[in-house]
Amino acid sequence: MDDLNKLQIDELLQAGPGGVVKLAMDEMLTIIYASDTFFSIVKNVSDKAIEGTQQLLRLVYSADVIYVTQQIASQKNRKDNMLSFQFRCLQQNGSFKWIMITGNRMKGIHSVGMKSVPVYACMAMDVTDTMVQYKKLEQSLEYNRAITELSKDLYFEYEIATDTLSFSEIFREVFGKESILTGFRKRLEKTKIIHPEELPAVVGIYNSMMSGRKQVRFELRMLPKDGKPCWYICYASIIFGENRNPYKVVGKLSPINCVENAPAEAAYQPIIDSLTNVCTKESTEIMISEALGKQSHDSLSAILLVDIRNYKNINEIRRSIHGENILTAIGHKLKKQFRTSDIIGRIGVSEFAIFLKDIQTDHLVYDIADRICNELESLYSYEHTKNGITVSIGIAFQRGGQELQTILTNANTALVMAKKVPGSSFEVFSGAVSN
Repeated sequence: MDDLNKLQIDELLQAGPGGVVKLAMDEMLTIIYASDTFFSIVKNVSDKAIEGTQQLLRLVYSADVIYVTQQIASQKNRKDNMLSFQFRCLQQNGSFKWIMITGNRMKGIHSVGMKSVPVYACMAMDVTDTMVQYKKLEQSLEYNRAITELSKDLYFEYEIATDTLSFSEIFREVFGKESILTGFRKRLEKTKIIHPEELPAVVGIYNSMMSGRKQVRFELRMLPKDGKPCWYICYASIIFGENRNPYKVVGKLSPINCVENAPAEAAYQPIIDSLTNVCTKESTEIMISEALGKQSHDSLSAILLVDIRNYKNINEIRRSIHGENILTAIGHKLKKQFRTSDIIGRIGVSEFAIFLKDIQTDHLVYDIADRICNELESLYSYEHTKNGITVSIGIAFQRGGQELQTILTNANTALVMAKKVPGSSFEVFSGAVSN
């Protein structure tokens, strides 16, 4: 009868949606027992050799080992005796599989030499699809944050019920004031950051929105911390709740120019590359040179040289099947990634230059470069073949005074290093930023 019960229990364990594993909480997470389903989840192929593995940490992708130990350490004092952690397993085809382990502490202990450790009965689940979507969302939110911080636009939200106005962090830099303003209604009529000649009109527009006006667009002068009037365009829209009641105003202030009564200058009209719809090489160099000449001594900028590798192979496939040139799609994708004030140009057959003006921090550029690699690579991705494109990016920073040729040479040096990596990657020129 005991043998029959054991057989029935084993059949139930194998039939469950997840794998069962009994773990000792020692340094290597010793596997005391594991069902066949557990091992089939960890590996997506039948590999009997892995079933002899008695330590869970040996199945964890090396880069995630510390992450696993940190997760477990943070849960040692849980009063409910539960445990939950995630990690990646490297599959034989080179892909990753995300595993979630959840369990409950058992009454027994496991002895290792003179030391006794608690034992947990756990369930292992394949959560790869969920984690991949989560990571994509996380990257997207981080990217949007980075783009917002790169921009000189002042984004804002106004909570009507709490009478609180919140700006993006750059507001503090420009105006030297806190970016969250409470009691906004009363503060608006007395504010010193709006030019006194514009203030009555701004108060009137605010009142009209509180009375039901859905959208506004108007120009106004504001007074940054340096005291020099700066023209902005304000865009604002009412957001309605479930019962069609207005509860928030969202919008942005976009700078026009910050020199009062400045004479208008004829702007250079760039020549556009017909294939990619970005600037030609000549126009790109002219515009970057002009931007460098106008840049203040303490302003930080960056140039990215983007090289599309394996372009010819994949382009032949797309042209023969779909009649398209992939550089058209890549040019369109790049234009969507950046501000209108940034300069994007095609400077070679499959090479682009991107100049980012007046950036807040170098880390934002790293985020953007990583995003470019991921998004361009995914445009034409063919698993199990070598026909997908890869992206190599060389980055160089400069702070005032540097010549175009110098910064291009620095970026190209970084690009050469990036090309040594088989997959998509970016490298940064390690020389000192010019002062």
